Amino acid sequence: MTGQPIKLIFGVDGSYSQHLAVTLVSLLENNPENRFDILVVTLDMGQDDRDRIIGLAARFGNVMLRFQPFDIGRYSHFRTDGHISHASYLRIFIPEILPESEEKVLYLDCDIVVRHDIAALWKLDLGDRMLGAARNLFFVRHDDLAMPAGADYFNAGVLLMNLKRWREADGTARLIRFIEAHHDHLWAHDQDALNAVFCGEFLELAPTWNFQTSMLWSEPDGLSLSYPEFRRLLADPAIVHYTSPSKPWHFSNTHPYKSTYYQYLEKTPYRTFAPRDVCLRSLFRRAVTTPQAAFRDMLPDAYYPTRRLFRQLKSMSLGMRA
Repeated sequence: MTGQPIKLIFGVDGSYSQHLAVTLVSLLENNPENRFDILVVTLDMGQDDRDRIIGLAARFGNVMLRFQPFDIGRYSHFRTDGHISHASYLRIFIPEILPESEEKVLYLDCDIVVRHDIAALWKLDLGDRMLGAARNLFFVRHDDLAMPAGADYFNAGVLLMNLKRWREADGTARLIRFIEAHHDHLWAHDQDALNAVFCGEFLELAPTWNFQTSMLWSEPDGLSLSYPEFRRLLADPAIVHYTSPSKPWHFSNTHPYKSTYYQYLEKTPYRTFAPRDVCLRSLFRRAVTTPQAAFRDMLPDAYYPTRRLFRQLKSMSLGMRA
C-alpha cells in the first residue's frame, strides 16, 4: 500500500449501525491495496455500536477510523419521511465538519456494498465541478425544484465532493436556505436540494460506481449504454446501492444482490440478524414478486428485450387511443 489514503466519510444514525458495518467490511475486503482515512459522523449512535464497528475496522490493516457526533437540533424541522431520517442531511454539512485543509472527500450512504477497488473513482479529476455523482433515473419534478426542464438529476448516495469549490460557493448556507424555502417539495429531501442548488455543477459518474435499484428497471439507452454494456453493468457493478424503501434486510426484498449484503453481514458483529418483517403480508408480497425477479435475474437476455417489447406495444396502444 502506497500513496495518500482515500478520504471517506459516512453520515449515520444508530438505527443504521448494522448496515454501516456491512458497507465497511465490503469496502475494506475489496480494497486491500488502498489505505483509508474514514470519518463516521453520527446521530444517536450508542457506545456499544461504536465499539463493535471500531473492533471490526481493527481487523484490517489499511484503515484509520474515527467517530464524530453531530448535533442536528437546529435543523430538526427539516423534512423526513419513511425510511429517511435526519441523518440524510448530514451530507450538506460535510464541508463544515471537515477541516479547511481537506479539499476532497468521498461520501457513501450506508445501504451500499462495495464490490471492487475504488481507487479509480477516488482519482477522478472534478476540475471546477462541485460534485461527482451518478444520474438518478426517472426524475420528472423539475418544476417543483425550479430546475430547467430536462436537467440531469443525480443520486446522492455516492458523492465525490470538491470541498474547496463548495466552500468558495457557500454551498452549505445555500442548501439550508433552499431546504427551508421548499420544504413541501423535497420528496427526496437533501438530495432534491443538492440537485436544485448545484444544478449543472456535477460530473457524471459511470453507473458502475452507484448501481441503483431503479437501474434494474431501466433501458440501456436511459443510461447511455449499449445493450452489452448494460448487461456487464448488471452482472458486475463496482458499488451496489440499495435504493428504494425495500432493502435487502427486508424479508420481502428480491434484489439480485440481496445475498451479497448477507455475505458481508456474516463477517460483522451483527451476523445473528434476522428480518423482522416476516408476516402474511410480506410472505404474499414475496410470492408475487419472486417469479418476475427470477425471470429478470436468471434469464436477463430474454427478460430485458421482452420487457422493452411490451413497453413499446403499450406506448403504441396509448398513441392509437389518443
